[in-house]
Amino acid sequence: MTAPDWMYRSLFGNSLHDWTVAAGSALVAIAAILVLRSVVVQRLSALAARTETLVDDALVELVRSVRRTFVVVIVLCVAGLWLDFSPRVHDLLRAAAIVVAVLQGARSGTRLVSWWLEHYSQRHGDLDRTTLTALGIAAKVVVWVTLLLIGAENLGFETKGLLTGLGIGGIALALALQNIFADLFAALSIVLDKPFIVGDTIGVDDFEGAVEHIGLKSTRVTSINGEQVVFANTDLLKSRVRNLSRRQGRRLVFTVSIDPATKSGPLAQVPQIMADVVGAEPRAALRRCHLVGAGVRGFDIETAILIPHPEYNQALDVRQAILLEFYSRLEREDIALARPPGVFASRAGPV
Repeated sequence: MTAPDWMYRSLFGNSLHDWTVAAGSALVAIAAILVLRSVVVQRLSALAARTETLVDDALVELVRSVRRTFVVVIVLCVAGLWLDFSPRVHDLLRAAAIVVAVLQGARSGTRLVSWWLEHYSQRHGDLDRTTLTALGIAAKVVVWVTLLLIGAENLGFETKGLLTGLGIGGIALALALQNIFADLFAALSIVLDKPFIVGDTIGVDDFEGAVEHIGLKSTRVTSINGEQVVFANTDLLKSRVRNLSRRQGRRLVFTVSIDPATKSGPLAQVPQIMADVVGAEPRAALRRCHLVGAGVRGFDIETAILIPHPEYNQALDVRQAILLEFYSRLEREDIALARPPGVFASRAGPV
């Protein structure tokens, strides 16, 4: 079946038949792409709801980021390339398609970055909002710069000189701001590697405190004395950081000195008395209790206990309860504690 003669009349350098074929193909392609987008989103959303993997969720977000207007423009530009136009018009259509494709790629890339950061923040509530925003901005800048360079290269622009300039400028900027960049990368390492999170109690050298804020350049820690100490992120990672909140408990070691006049029989009962006292305390476990020294000042009984809870104040409460009960038992057994030199030593009862 042949087309009527009027279909071959010329319009802007192309026959009506060619215009019809191009327009029909474009409409079919647009409809097919949009329907496929809708179906894929529905199917992938249902699949993502049944799985715990992130790949299907990322694909759903990627497909949803496809903008209908961009699809229409790109398809129309591609359809126009099949028509007989001047080289200048073809170049304009090709450039328009490339520009819209770059915009769509940037839209998809930035949306994926925002989705991933939001998902990461929800799963790790310790992530500081300022750090999250900075990471998002940096990632989006990388996406835009990469796609703009790719688009410029496809449009025929010479990008080698631009890349060289960016490289030299980046090196100069990095040298000038190396301390700031070092802290920024240290903050990124802290956020992703998680040696500690906000709320953890950490020890750095002789300092102990709770992490209050993890920023882009510094980390603020509130000590047990109440003052706030600010650490540069780089200096913090170079130190030996002890995460006290992640330990299994607190190990406390203390020594009790017994009167040197105590006989061997009662003295041998002291470690067992301590073992009984610690055994009756549900918040602590005995690790060892031994006679470790003897001299003119008395007999030294060293005890090590493990308190499962890492909170320091609770550990002190447990040790206090153990010592008070231990001293009470010594009084009942008529075993005296050692006294400082020059002080009359008596039994542990009332003087």
